Amino acid sequence: MYQNILVPLDGSDNAYMALEHAVQLAQTFKSKLYLVNVIDITRLNAYSPAAYGGTLYTNLLQVAKDNSRDILRRGQRMAAEADVESLPIQVNSSPKASIATEIPKKYEIDLIVIGKSGTNAVSRIFLGSTTSYVVQKAAVNVTVINMPDDAT
Repeated sequence: MYQNILVPLDGSDNAYMALEHAVQLAQTFKSKLYLVNVIDITRLNAYSPAAYGGTLYTNLLQVAKDNSRDILRRGQRMAAEADVESLPIQVNSSPKASIATEIPKKYEIDLIVIGKSGTNAVSRIFLGSTTSYVVQKAAVNVTVINMPDDAT
């Protein structure tokens, strides 16, 4: 039923719960997981090289890349422990468009499994949640994983 499952990971507990659910689906359907972490360049652009001479932007980008690598490695370990094949994807872009349309098209994704809420509460207040955007704009099925009441 599902051959290619996309799981966006931002380091939040809810994202890893979504990954646990996706791992179970992948075991059931013999699917491959595509684990994505999107480095939000739109937020980093506030510290553009033109405004800050490049050093601050370069340092922030390196920290974001290191954090992204760690998040993806944790996700790969979780998948490997369940004998599920996974591919890590690190993208420098806008998270909403990347997750909803660009990555699913590029990798022929059948299903997106995403946490209901992630790490960026400030962005959610001003721009709306990434999850809401993905549910509205994705051309593939989307499963939204909620945190249990006792975990919030």
